[in-house]
Amino acid sequence: MKATMTIVTQQIEDSLNSVLEILTKLKWDDIPGDVRYKAVLIFADDLSAITAASHESELQLFLEQLIQFSGPAESTIFNNSETLVDRYSAALANGSSGSWCEVDTGYLPAVCHASLYCLPAILAEGEAMGNTVTEMLRAFLCGYEVIARLARAFQFDGLTLHPHGSLAAIGSATAISFLRNFSKDKIFKTICTSATLVNPGPFQHAIDGGLIRNIWAGIGASNGLRAADLTNVGITGTSKSLYNVFVESFGAKFNAQNMIPELEFQWAVMQSYHKQFACCQYSHSAVEAVLQILPKFNYKEIKKIRLKTHWRGKLLSNLTPATTLAAKFSMEHILATSIYHGSANVEAFNSETLNNSEIRDLREKITMYLYNPEPEPPNNRPAEVTILLSNGKKYIQECLIAEGSASKPFTNQRIKQKISTSLKHHYPKLHAPLQSIIAMEERTLNTKWRDILKK
Repeated sequence: MKATMTIVTQQIEDSLNSVLEILTKLKWDDIPGDVRYKAVLIFADDLSAITAASHESELQLFLEQLIQFSGPAESTIFNNSETLVDRYSAALANGSSGSWCEVDTGYLPAVCHASLYCLPAILAEGEAMGNTVTEMLRAFLCGYEVIARLARAFQFDGLTLHPHGSLAAIGSATAISFLRNFSKDKIFKTICTSATLVNPGPFQHAIDGGLIRNIWAGIGASNGLRAADLTNVGITGTSKSLYNVFVESFGAKFNAQNMIPELEFQWAVMQSYHKQFACCQYSHSAVEAVLQILPKFNYKEIKKIRLKTHWRGKLLSNLTPATTLAAKFSMEHILATSIYHGSANVEAFNSETLNNSEIRDLREKITMYLYNPEPEPPNNRPAEVTILLSNGKKYIQECLIAEGSASKPFTNQRIKQKISTSLKHHYPKLHAPLQSIIAMEERTLNTKWRDILKK
C-alpha cells in the first residue's frame, strides 16, 4: 500500500510539474491566437453568467449578508448594487453567482467547470491589485489548463462528488498563483495547499435542490485566494496532499496520461462548451431534440413522452423539484418546462414553474430509459425523445450531442450575441468594455481592470 502511494504521489507530482513547466514560461503573446480568443470568449461568457444571477432572491440575501460583514472596499460584486467589498468576499460572491443560473461554460472531457473555478478569484484579485486585462487573461487561461487536466486525471466511478466543491479551490489557487507570477515550485505548493481546502460536496445535492450547492464554487474561489496567501507565508500542504485528498479520501483513481502534456500541446480550453439552456448540460441534448419537434404539435395534445438518455442524464430524475436548483437538475422538469415555454432560458426555471399545474402534468407523462448502447465520445451524451399524442400520432427526434460543445460548436457570433443580450439585460455597464475585450482591442487589453470598472 505504501509503495503504491509513493508511486502514484510521484506520478501526480511529475505530471503536474510537467504542465507547470510549460505554462510558467509562456507570455500572453506566446499563446496561439485561436486559444487566446477562446479564452476571451469564455471569460466574457462566464462574467455574463455571474451578472445574470442579479435577480435571484436567495442569492441577494446572501450577498447583503456578505456586504454587511465585509472588510476593505477592494473588489466589485457584480450585482445591481456594484458594491465594493474585500477580495475574499468578492470571490465568494461572484463564484456563487456564476453557478446560480446554470448558464456558465464547462469542460466536456471531465466533470468540470474550469472557468467558474478560476474567474471569480481572478476578477477579485485583478481589481484589488491593479492588474491589466491581459495579465488576468493569461492567469485565467493557465489556471483553466491546470484544473481541467487535473479533473481529467482524477477519475471517479459514478457521480458521487460535485466538482464545484472538489475542484474550485484548486482552480482558484492556480489562477491566482499565475497572476502573482509565482515560480513553478511555488505554484505546485499552492496547488497542494488548496487541495486540503476543497469541499466534498455531494452531487446528489444538485438533484435534490440543496441551494448550498450554489455556494461551493464561491467558497472554493475564496479558499483558493487564501491558499496563495498561506503559501506566501510558508503555511502549506505537502507533496502528498493531492493523493491524500483525492485518492485516499475521495476514492479517485489517478491517470497520469490524462495530465501529461502531449508532444504538441493540446489546450484544454479548446474542449470547452458554451450553454444555450439554463439547466444541467447533461440534459441539453434532450432539450435540443424536443425543441426541434415542438412546432409540430400543441403540447396540450401530448399523451406520453419517452426519453432515452445517457447514464448521467438518467440520474437527473426528480418528479417534484422543490427549488429552482432542483428544477435545473430534474430531467422531467427540464423537458416539461421547455415544452411549456418553448424554450429553456433562465425565465423557464423561475420559482413559479415549480407548482405550475400544466408543467406538473407534463412531468408526470415522462418516462426515462437508458440510451443503449451509448455512443463513443464526443457523442456520449445522446438523447432520443418520442412524443405520443392523444390522437395516436408519434414524433421522434434524436440528438447525439448538444450544440455548444467542441464537436458541435456555436459560431463565435452566436456566443457574442448570447453575451451581449445577457449583459444588456442584467448589467449594461459592462457591455461596452466586454465588447472591446472580445474584439481584442489592444488599448483595452492593456488597461487595468479596476480602471475599466470605474468608467
